[in-house]
Amino acid sequence: MMDLQVWKQRREEMMHEAQQNRLAKVLRDSRKRRGAGRVSALAWELNRAAGRLRIPLKSLKRAMTKEQIQRSKL
Repeated sequence: MMDLQVWKQRREEMMHEAQQNRLAKVLRDSRKRRGAGRVSALAWELNRAAGRLRIPLKSLKRAMTKEQIQRSKL
C-alpha cells in the first residue's frame, strides 16, 4: 500500500515539474517574439552610427584647433 502512495506522489511531482517546464518555455518564447532583440539591435546600430560620426568630428575639431593656433601666431 505504501509503495502505491509513493508512486502516486512521485508521479504528481513529475507532472508538476513538466508543467512548470512547459510554462517556462512559453514565457521564454513570448519574450523572444516581443522584439527584445530588435531593441538591442537598434541600440547597437545607433551606437555604431554615433561612433562613425565621431571620427570626422574629431578630425574637424583638430583642424579647427590647428587653425586657431596658426591665427594666434600671426
